[in-house]
Amino acid sequence: MTVWEENLGALEKSNPALARKIFQAQVPTDYRLAPSRRGRPYLQVGRRRLHSPYDPVKEGEDWYKAQVLGEDEPLVIFGLGLGYHVLPLLKEGQQAWVVEPSLAVARLALETNDLTILLVENRLRVGQDFSGLPRPARLLEHGPSRRLAPELYRRLADFLAGVKETLGPLKILVVSPLYGGSLPIARYAARGFKNSGHDAELLDFSPFYGGHQALAGMTKDQGRLNRFTRDWLKFLGEILLSKVREMRPDLVLCLAQAPVTPELLGALKSEGVLAAYWFVEDFQVFPYWRDLAPQVDVFFTLQEEPFLEELRKAGVKNAAFLPLAADPEVYRPLSLSPEEKRRYGAALAFVGAGYRNRQEFFQGFLDLDFKIWGSDWNLKGPLAAAIQNGGERVSADQAVKIFNASLINLNLHSSPFYAGINPEGDYLNPRVFDIAAAGGFQLVDRRAQLPRFFEPEEELGVFSSLSEARDKIGYFLTHGDERRRVAAQGRERCLREHTYTQRMEEALTVIAGFFPDALPRRPPREDALSRLRRQFPPDHPVQAVLARAPEGTTELSDLVEHLKAGEAPLTEPEALLWLLHEFGQGLERGRF
Repeated sequence: MTVWEENLGALEKSNPALARKIFQAQVPTDYRLAPSRRGRPYLQVGRRRLHSPYDPVKEGEDWYKAQVLGEDEPLVIFGLGLGYHVLPLLKEGQQAWVVEPSLAVARLALETNDLTILLVENRLRVGQDFSGLPRPARLLEHGPSRRLAPELYRRLADFLAGVKETLGPLKILVVSPLYGGSLPIARYAARGFKNSGHDAELLDFSPFYGGHQALAGMTKDQGRLNRFTRDWLKFLGEILLSKVREMRPDLVLCLAQAPVTPELLGALKSEGVLAAYWFVEDFQVFPYWRDLAPQVDVFFTLQEEPFLEELRKAGVKNAAFLPLAADPEVYRPLSLSPEEKRRYGAALAFVGAGYRNRQEFFQGFLDLDFKIWGSDWNLKGPLAAAIQNGGERVSADQAVKIFNASLINLNLHSSPFYAGINPEGDYLNPRVFDIAAAGGFQLVDRRAQLPRFFEPEEELGVFSSLSEARDKIGYFLTHGDERRRVAAQGRERCLREHTYTQRMEEALTVIAGFFPDALPRRPPREDALSRLRRQFPPDHPVQAVLARAPEGTTELSDLVEHLKAGEAPLTEPEALLWLLHEFGQGLERGRF
């Protein structure tokens, strides 16, 4: 087995999505491997050498020796190159993650050196994927890699330090569809932007859904119906253009199935605003992306390769992966009444539409206390007794009650191609995040992206077959403490990394990377203690108190609470800070 095959095999086990991306990566012609004077290859990208052309191995060892490392300190290295500088560190047992800007460089590294020690633990990230990196962490740089991608290095440094992007505040218009699964996502996205301090509005087209449905009954002449539909879409487009001209947003974000045409998207761009589209659907099932994607400034997807390659072939220059998330204001733990527990509770529950693969797979659970919620189910088929509310669509308020009341929430992704589990399934549906945020326990079918967002068996349960699903249902129904522990850990991970507020910040970072001068920026917010340090002379006694503030303290209220908790009498500078805090509180409450 070659080094490439061993590396790729190790990565396929820990991060199959990244393995597939690296396998499919095309190496540009100006990425050149050449033998060094000592024999081992070095890499040159354009005119830049990433390693010594004389002895890259020794250069890597010297780099490692030059690092001053603390004990048990989380490390993130920017730049993999061919791995010469990373290997000595890993062989010494250091726990380190590596962020490599280029897929092509990552591929060449896997073809050149044995990096399985890094790959088996899923500690390689490529491009703008910072998921799972420890924070805070010590950032080490591979100098040539940083010079090739200075902007990505800056973003990584800010990410590890917890510094947020300094964009805005922006005016953002989020455009919803008339109906469907992306309608609530549009609402969550608008709220996510608002939570980040932006002036965001939702253009909600759902009130027009009734008129859209009525069109179908107006005539049996297909030609006239097509004309009516075009005129209807033009009318909705005029509403959108009017709103844009009134609001003058910095960004328009359209969700999948929003009533926009290629011509309308072109008109938006002519208004001088950035237009982005979030395609929260499977590109193999819904091919209408081919018409829309080339017309927007940035096209966001739930899937990576081969979709991103298909977009490149279609001439789309700015496409990026943006997964779904959860809105914790909607999906949260609830205290249910006994009646609600009876109504919505079950040993096993599923919320979602009745796709064919679910209709067939779920027949394997009919001997259990199983409730099915959602629309498009066969009410006269084998599952009829399990279907609730006559197969009506489930609202978000109902869904969160079901997630809370059910012991196990089954989550089988839809597939029009397979009778049960899609073996090639990649993206994660909204319920993965919604159930986690609600604090519910879930069993989800294995998906390629899943390990990047949740740790299987620690933050949710997974299954690859009906027999495995049944085994785990039986196990977790009889192990309540473990079921609750896994659910709690899943919720903690979701709130930490997978909220719509965080996703919308990621989206803006990507857009700013594609268009660095197009969005207004603001200076970083200065915290209260930093302002106080500026207001007092360097030799003032207050500066000594500020210097003793616990690590991470940024607000005066937190420092005052720390001082109040002490046993010694307050010094004069400490009392002054307390007085300043009380005076500020009084101003806020209108007492002065």
